[in-house]
Amino acid sequence: MAYCTIDDLKAAMPESVLIQLTDDEKTGAVNTARITAAITAAESETDGYCEARYTVPFTTAPTIIKKMAVDIALYNLFARKGASMEGTRGESVKTRYDNAIRFLTAVSKGTIAIGTPEAPSAQTMDIKTRPKIFDTEDFEDRY
Repeated sequence: MAYCTIDDLKAAMPESVLIQLTDDEKTGAVNTARITAAITAAESETDGYCEARYTVPFTTAPTIIKKMAVDIALYNLFARKGASMEGTRGESVKTRYDNAIRFLTAVSKGTIAIGTPEAPSAQTMDIKTRPKIFDTEDFEDRY
């Protein structure tokens, strides 16, 4: 299940910028394969943090996860192109990425819950016990 789509990225960033970041062939159009690769990497990174507390991939991504995936995917596109993170738009992308990572780190530590409809991943513990060697009754009977 995709956490975000190309349309989500287009809503967050002007299409002209997405063309600059993905159109290595100079066709004048967005290269959807490159955007899809950035989205896939963003989803994988998001899952890496969330799997500490939740079952991933999410079948229905919570809204906040969608936002984080968009921010990470945009950062991936800027980084892929080697685009400068300086300037208003680049700094905004970098700031949004840094905020997304801070948020996901908090999710993985359990300090922030994301309101997912899915149950947290089961964590099991194996406990083994030894048979009793002494019992209070045995002790009282003998002494």
